[in-house]
Amino acid sequence: MPENKNKSASIIKDALVLCLITLVAAVLLGFVNELTKDRIAEQKAAKKEAAYREVYADAASIVTDDAGAAQKVAAAAQLLEENGFESISIDEAGLALDASGNLLGYVMTITTKKGYGGAITMTMGYRLDGAITGIAFVTLNETPGFGMQANEPAFKEQFIGKNAFELVYVKTGATAENEIDAISGATVTTKAVTGAVNAGLCFAADMQASGIGGAGNE
Repeated sequence: MPENKNKSASIIKDALVLCLITLVAAVLLGFVNELTKDRIAEQKAAKKEAAYREVYADAASIVTDDAGAAQKVAAAAQLLEENGFESISIDEAGLALDASGNLLGYVMTITTKKGYGGAITMTMGYRLDGAITGIAFVTLNETPGFGMQANEPAFKEQFIGKNAFELVYVKTGATAENEIDAISGATVTTKAVTGAVNAGLCFAADMQASGIGGAGNE
């Protein structure tokens, strides 16, 4: 009987020690998170700002707190669903302005969940004449040597200047205005990026049709 009591006491003691260790670990993790969350947020914001600059180098300033653009972002899910875009979201949109404050076009952050390695988040620029000014990646976790080629100039620069309602990817060499060369061995990544760009075109056209950024920027 004493032996059983000792075993029970030992089990209880071990359980209490384990609970204490878990509690201390949780407190420390929370403390570390508090110390680093602002820095992480700053790094993400800086990366996104750099991506906006990459896709709209001609803009003197990028405005991401426009009320009209924010309203369009809030309604973007319905717009994309109505136009057949699944698993794609518009996370943010802004105005690209020249040095006099005139509207040049729009920038936006787009996320697609259809990447081979998970969600892909990218920025895209759109001129008022309907042309794409560029794309840049904020989050890209595709396969090295294959899907990660999406981040190389040879792929990204294909989108610059494209002016079409909808882009398609081809494997035999792009010849038409609305065609993009697929990445060899990375059809899933190519499809995901092209789909995200098409969603961006749809959203930007809706922004322009609604006159977002036009008032007070002429």
